[in-house]
Amino acid sequence: MAEVEQSHNQFLELGVRVLAGNTEGVTETGVTAHDHQLSFPVAHGVNPDLVKVLGGWTGERRGERIMQPSEFVIRPNGEVAASMYATTQLGRMNPQEVLRFVKSRMDQAVKG
Repeated sequence: MAEVEQSHNQFLELGVRVLAGNTEGVTETGVTAHDHQLSFPVAHGVNPDLVKVLGGWTGERRGERIMQPSEFVIRPNGEVAASMYATTQLGRMNPQEVLRFVKSRMDQAVKG
């Protein structure tokens, strides 16, 4: 999340909103957001029902079903333009690559 935070202003300049999700409760999520000094919203309590809607994967941690790391680039119309799923804490979208992807799609839309 720290790398995303470092690129957050670049996303805003493109009109892209960043939102993170956390499986923890409101208190733990607040601590995470504070510790990483995040300026974008972090949703809390991502549960298995939401995971199903998002098409994510679940795993088990401390005896509970939780959502595995998942990242999405969502178009303004709600369609998923890109996604990345992981089965461990390894594997994340690189914010600079996401910015290049978004800029490329924006350029294509302008050219028609």
